[in-house]
Amino acid sequence: MEPTRLILVRHGETEANVAGRMQGRGNDPLTPRGEQQVRAVAERLKRDDHPVTAIYSSPLLRARLTADAIAAMLGLPLRLRDGLQEMHLGELEGVTAEVLARAAPRDPDERYPGGESAREFVERIMGTLYGIAAAHPGETVVAVSHGGVISTALSIWMEGHGGSWMRYVPPNCALSIVEFAARPNVIALNDCTHL
Repeated sequence: MEPTRLILVRHGETEANVAGRMQGRGNDPLTPRGEQQVRAVAERLKRDDHPVTAIYSSPLLRARLTADAIAAMLGLPLRLRDGLQEMHLGELEGVTAEVLARAAPRDPDERYPGGESAREFVERIMGTLYGIAAAHPGETVVAVSHGGVISTALSIWMEGHGGSWMRYVPPNCALSIVEFAARPNVIALNDCTHL
């Protein structure tokens, strides 16, 4: 049987990305540049040698706008999954990366004030991604999500833990491809050739 291919796509650029603010569960719209990135990744996926059979997305606006464009280009319905949402930063949503780094909990079970813990985040996103892959054996599936979700999953698949997530943060509308056979095998990482 062919392996399942999971194509992870980060949403297009937003004003918060440009300003360096942590969005978390915020709902910033795409910038004009973000809209161009979305068209480019949608066209790339349409040309792909492995036809996409399903598209999933985080329901947050920036991911939803990106996924809507891909779904329209490919003529597929969009399936929303709460498990693909960015980490819930609670009271720290909208702060800069520097402020977030200083305030980040050091214990994986400690929650951001009003948000979620690192352990809750990892369990949520990995359960969702494995569930999507398991529901589509031998198919190619797109999951549109967020930088923290994708980089954490890639760190886990590449290194066996999520602690190196900062090495894998994708640019907006980059795609990473993971094949699920006997085990996940990352075959493309933050590819931006279409941008």
